[in-house]
Amino acid sequence: MTGKRAFSLVELIAVIIVTAIIAAIGVPLLLETVNAWSFNSKFQDNAVSCAVVAMNRMSRDIRRLKNDASVTTANGTTFAFTDTNNNAISYSKSGTVLMRNSDGLADNISSLTFTYYDDNGLTIGSPTVSPNTNIRRVEVDYAILAGTNTLNFNFQVRPQNLRRLSEKFK
Repeated sequence: MTGKRAFSLVELIAVIIVTAIIAAIGVPLLLETVNAWSFNSKFQDNAVSCAVVAMNRMSRDIRRLKNDASVTTANGTTFAFTDTNNNAISYSKSGTVLMRNSDGLADNISSLTFTYYDDNGLTIGSPTVSPNTNIRRVEVDYAILAGTNTLNFNFQVRPQNLRRLSEKFK
């Protein structure tokens, strides 16, 4: 019969003590990492919510642009127009706030850019505004800060009351 090998009681106690020391050091570090991730995740969730609300509001407003004569300002940083209810609407960035007229729509905005397109889908460098705008589609790019991350958003809108030039003569 061969001798059976087993751990002695002293060896088992030594392993338990070493495991307890490692756990005492590692668990607080692990909890700190999980808390930091959770905190950053909440920042990002809040930023995404604000960005989606802003995107929906801007998209709805731009889609309701009144007609070819209602665009008053169209450059890379500001888009102003009159909507179908004759409300003057202007979108721009003031500091880190996305502004709709004089109201803040979203905070922590790091950039806001408008790009305009004509009937042929080509970018318009200097759009014509009132009385006969050549804008047929508006692209909006903006970035919002979420903790240490920057989230980029982009959408395009075709205002419903801006017809193609070829449609105006029918």
